[in-house]
Parts: sequence; C-alpha cells; structure tokens
Amino acid sequence: MPDRVVVCAGTRRGLFLFESNRSRSRWTRRGPFLTGWQIYHAVVDARGTPRVHAAASSDVFGCSAFSSDLRGRKWVAAKTPPMPPKPPERGAKMARKYGIPMTPRVWHIEPGRAGEKGVLYAGTAPAGLFRSEDAGRTWEPMKSLLRHPTRKLWMPGAGGMCLHSIQLDPRNPNRLYVGISAAGGFRSDDGGRSWKPINRGIRRLPGEPKSAVGTCVHKLLLHPSGRLYQQNHLGVYRSDDAGASWQAIDRGLPSDFGFGLALHPRDRRVCWVVPLEPQDYAYRATRGAFRVYRRGDAGWTAHGRGLPEDAYLNVLREGMASDPLTPCGVYVGTGGGHVFNSSDEGRSWRTLAEYLPAVQSVSVAVV
Repeated sequence: MPDRVVVCAGTRRGLFLFESNRSRSRWTRRGPFLTGWQIYHAVVDARGTPRVHAAASSDVFGCSAFSSDLRGRKWVAAKTPPMPPKPPERGAKMARKYGIPMTPRVWHIEPGRAGEKGVLYAGTAPAGLFRSEDAGRTWEPMKSLLRHPTRKLWMPGAGGMCLHSIQLDPRNPNRLYVGISAAGGFRSDDGGRSWKPINRGIRRLPGEPKSAVGTCVHKLLLHPSGRLYQQNHLGVYRSDDAGASWQAIDRGLPSDFGFGLALHPRDRRVCWVVPLEPQDYAYRATRGAFRVYRRGDAGWTAHGRGLPEDAYLNVLREGMASDPLTPCGVYVGTGGGHVFNSSDEGRSWRTLAEYLPAVQSVSVAVV
C-alpha cells in the first residue's frame, strides 16, 4: 500500500521536496535542488519507479526539463528539451507594446496515462505542447496545435503566452485538454491530431473581439468523473459536456479573479480556490484575509483556521493541489514562500514550510 506523501514545491530559486506519511502532520524536507533555476512546475511520475520531473527556466541558461529519483541525487537535463516556439506576430506586438515578458520557458509537465510507460507532456511559453516517449530525455512538438488556425489570434496574458494546463481524460484514451493564457481552452478527441476551442460561455476581457478564442483561462482541471473546472481571469466555471459549454459558479466569492484551483479526487461537486485582488496586478488575497474557499452543495465557504489572519499573499496558477487520500488533503503555496497543507479537506490548515523563495508551483503524489 502506498504510504509516502511527496510534495514538490517549485520556487524562483530551485525545487524543494517534502515527504510525510499518510497522517500528513510531520514533514521532512530535501533540497533546494536545481538552484539557480526557476521551477515553474514539478511533478512526481508514480508509474513504475517514481521520478521527479521539473520544468526549469533561467535568464542565463535558458529553459529545459530535468528529472531525478525521489532523493534528488542526480538531476538529468533533457537531451532534446521542449523548446518553445515563436509567438504569433499579433501576440508578439502586444507583448512589446505593454512590456509583457515573452522569455522562453518550460511551464508544466504532465505524466501520461497509466499504460503509457515513458510518456510525458510539456507545456511552454510562448504556447507550445510537447510529448516525450522516453521519460523526458527527448521531446517533440505536437505540431497540430502549433498550426491551429486560431493561433494568429492568441494573445499573451500579463505573465506571457503560456500553455499551463494539460489534462488527460482517464475514460477516453484519445481525449485531452489544454489551457492557454490568453487563448482559452482546447480539446482534442483524436490523441492530439486536431484541436477544438472550448470557450463558449466564458466571459471575455473588455475590448476582446468575439471569436472562438480570446478567453484568459488561468487554470483548467479535469475531474475523474469527466467534469471540467477552470479558474479564469473573469470567474470560476464548470462544464459537464467536455467543454462544449460552461457555467459560471463564482457567485458568493469576494472576487472572480484568481489563479489556483484544486479538485476533490472523488466528489466532483467539490473544488477549492483562493480569490485574489487583480487591481494594479497586485494579485494579493482579498482585503488581506488569506482564505481558501471550498465549494460544495451549499456554495462557497471560506476556511482560514490555521492560515495568517492579516496577510497579503498571492497564489499562482500552479500553486494549489490535492491528494487522493481519505480525507482528501489540500496544499497551497504562496509568493511569500509559504506552503500550507490541510488534511481535512480544507477545513483547517497547518504550515508545511515557510521562508522559502517565492513558491510558483505545488504538486503532490502518494507513492
């Protein structure tokens, strides 16, 4: 029976690994690893012998993908890394006009399905989707998305034009989803050979022309039941028809803006978000009250027991995660260098780590 819970915390100054037993009350820390690299995302691939994969970027060294065993003893860079493509010209012009960064970055790594040994997916900025069939040693672009007819309309968000969400449908081996800021969500029903925008019902930023793309999805997640959720620049949404239409579910939140999102592993009705204030790109907890909001049958409920009472903290799009245990655990990383965890489905919180560099991503695995 799996008995180790491993949390990956990617920061602006390397990667930290935390390990606990199923109680999730005491944690041991390893790292930092890959110091000098910004870790936009890291994940444990628990298929077979567990390995950690990290999406790493540097202003000096460029960007790459690394892998190691769970002890972090030897980190191996990809021989052929996922190299981000050039942005479409319209998006590049907007980035230059508003000073939006377009530095090439590897943003997210997603393990393939249980039966796809060695298969990994990676998302980059500028937006590109890559696939590896040799456990991250070499990567190839999925050109169908790069050549999508709407690509010329894709625009960067404030953090750039990133493909940050990759979700594989466990019930349909040919279906996968991606989220791109600020183009929106896309679905493939043929293993990535073609893609369909799935943005109907999502509110648009002021001035955005009506089209199949142009919505600013901040995080897109798929529940095992097939229900989709997304935290958008303008709202929180869910879909029960594979993204063909979306229903806003943000009523009752103090803000419709946020980045992080986590789902309950079994109950498709339950998700967690951290609402933020978007004014002046401050991206801080609303009114200084750092709270995690849980949605269930009764709508949204704020939970703050164990969290700072007066703290202007932010949570980025990769900064929330949940584990599959019973009761479900929830994890939140902040720009202030904190990682908080809850072992009772978000009702109360402990400080897992503090005084880290700014946390850019949190993921969890049970091995």
